[in-house]
Amino acid sequence: MEVHAPHHPIMSMREFLVHLSMVTIGILIALGLEQSVEAYHHHELAEEARRNIQTELRDNRKELEEHLAKIAGFKKQRADDIDVVDQFLAHKKLNEVSMALNFSGATLSSASWSTASTVGAMVYMDYAEVKEFAEVYKKQEFFDRLQDEQVRYVQVGLGIMQSFSGPQKPSDEELRSLRTQLLQSEAGLEVLRQLGEQLDSEYVKALGGRK
Repeated sequence: MEVHAPHHPIMSMREFLVHLSMVTIGILIALGLEQSVEAYHHHELAEEARRNIQTELRDNRKELEEHLAKIAGFKKQRADDIDVVDQFLAHKKLNEVSMALNFSGATLSSASWSTASTVGAMVYMDYAEVKEFAEVYKKQEFFDRLQDEQVRYVQVGLGIMQSFSGPQKPSDEELRSLRTQLLQSEAGLEVLRQLGEQLDSEYVKALGGRK
């Protein structure tokens, strides 16, 4: 914005007041336009962040549903493994031993949420909406931590099961340790299932009821 001096000397108070009024009006118009442009930019920033977050939540919900569908199979696998371990501990003769310990988690993204926070877009969004999104991502973060626990159970359990392939039978201590890992994993899977169903409901709520 530029303010220009009059092209000729001001000869009277009236001319001075007219010129001052024109300058003032010009400044107010320029400021108003600048604020309008800035307000539009803030609106667009918030709208883009909202669209990206909603897209991310939809993708996460799809990923979560695929994972929840597998949990029952993982739990059965743990129960079957525990049954085999119990037979070992009872020193029963087993002609054939079949055990498996698998886990595949849901990959839940938070990139759009983090980006919106970094660029300051949430300042221009409705507080209630931001709070709702924040609660969803907080529960999602907790769900991820529980998935990490499952990975640790599987790692420890598989490490113990390596001894099953050797010439020596696993010791009772190893079997009891494996049984503990399997029980913890089985219980953790049930917690994951319950929390996952809650998270799924939170996704739907944050998306305005749209699936």
